[in-house]
Amino acid sequence: MGKPRQTLWKLDEHSEGKHLVLKSYLDAWFPILSKYNKRLLFIDGFSGPGEYSNGHKGSPLIALEAALLHSHKDVRNQEIIFYFVEDDESRLQHLKDLVAEKYPVLPTKFSIYYANSKFDEAIDELLSLIEEQNARLAPCFAMVDPFGVSDTPMSILNRLLKNSKSEVYISVMYENINRFLRSKEFEPHLDRLFGSEKWRKAQELDDRKKRKEYLYDLYKKKLKESGASNAIHFDLNKGDRHVYSIFFATGSWMGTDKMKQAIWKIAPEGDFVYRGGAGNELDLSVPNFQPLIQAISDEFSGKWVTAKEVESFVGSDKTIFHSSQYKKNALRPLEESGQLVIHPDDVNKRARRFTYKDNIRFKIN
Repeated sequence: MGKPRQTLWKLDEHSEGKHLVLKSYLDAWFPILSKYNKRLLFIDGFSGPGEYSNGHKGSPLIALEAALLHSHKDVRNQEIIFYFVEDDESRLQHLKDLVAEKYPVLPTKFSIYYANSKFDEAIDELLSLIEEQNARLAPCFAMVDPFGVSDTPMSILNRLLKNSKSEVYISVMYENINRFLRSKEFEPHLDRLFGSEKWRKAQELDDRKKRKEYLYDLYKKKLKESGASNAIHFDLNKGDRHVYSIFFATGSWMGTDKMKQAIWKIAPEGDFVYRGGAGNELDLSVPNFQPLIQAISDEFSGKWVTAKEVESFVGSDKTIFHSSQYKKNALRPLEESGQLVIHPDDVNKRARRFTYKDNIRFKIN
C-alpha cells in the first residue's frame, strides 16, 4: 500500500490487527513499567491524523486511551510523555485538533509533544538532545509504522535499542522490498533499512520462501545486534496474500512474553500467522501445543530444572508460545506420560499432582 494522499483515509480491515495487538500490549506495558520507573516515553513515529475516515482510532489515540482509561490508578498518576511524529502538516494539525477536542484536560503528569518531521530526523534530534544533556532515555515504546522503507533506518533503531528498556514495534512492507529487491535504485534504501549490505545475498535466492526467511532472520539479527535480547515477528494476511509483518524487539524476555500473549489474544479475530524466533509457524486459530512440548523437552531434557527456568525459556523469542500456556499444555502432559519426574526431595512439597511451584524441581526424560 502506498502512502495516501488525503488527510484521512480508510483503515483496511486486515490492518486493524496491528492496532488490536498494540492496545492489548500497552494495557500490560503501562502498569508494569509504572511500578519501577519515574517516567515513560511512548513514541509514535508515523502518527498520521489520529483517526481514519471509517471511524477507527489511530495509534496516537489508542496509546493515549490505554493510559487514560487504565484500571490501575498508578498508570494515570505516572509521568508519561507522548511523542507524536508526522511529516504531513495537515495530518499533524488534524491530530492536534483531535486530541484537544477529545482530551481537553489531561492528567498533570501527562505530556504530549508533536514533531512535524520525518521519523528518522525527529528521533535523531530527540536522542541527540538527550545525549547532549548527559541524560538517559526513559523506558520507551516506539511504534514505527511507515508506508515504505526509506524513513526507518536500522541506525535509528540501534540508537533506541541501546537503552535496555526500549522496545520497538515495527511494520515492514515485505512485498515492497521483494518487488524492488533487484533494483539498483532501491539498494541504498535497503542498506539503510537493514544497516548492512548482507541483505543483497537474498538477490541470489530464487525460492520465494527462503528469500523471505533470509531477510527476516537478518532483520531480527540486526535488531539484536542493536541491543535487543529478543526479537519476534508476526504476519498479517489478506486471505492467502501476505500484506505486511510486525517485528517486535525488546531487551526483556518478559516484554516478549507479553507481546506474544497480546498476539495470541487477538489472533482469532484476524488473519494472523505467527512465526517465532526459530522460524516456526503456527495458525493461532487452531493451536497445537505439541511443538511447545517438544521445545521444552529439547531444551531441558536430562536436567533438574524449576518451572521458573522453563517460564523464561517459553516466554522468550525461542518459542512461539507464552508463559500462561506451558504448565497446563506441556508440563502436565509430560508428567501424565511419565516423561516428567519430580525430584525425590520435592515430592512432598506439592499439595497435589500437576502443580509446579517455583521451588519444585523436575527432570524431563
